[in-house]
Amino acid sequence: MKALATYFLSLHDVNEAAQKFKHVASVTPLVQNMQYSKKFQCNVMFKREDLQLVRSYKIK
Repeated sequence: MKALATYFLSLHDVNEAAQKFKHVASVTPLVQNMQYSKKFQCNVMFKREDLQLVRSYKIK
């Protein structure tokens, strides 16, 4: 059986990837959800990924 190597990202790797994708994804806002904020008695913020051109829906 072949052993798998573990790859650890560096800050340089993250910055390099960010540069490659900076023209692909839009910066989307955080908005407070009043219903959940009231229910859990805290500020619950939703990241508006649905505003991306690809219409991605993710819970963050």
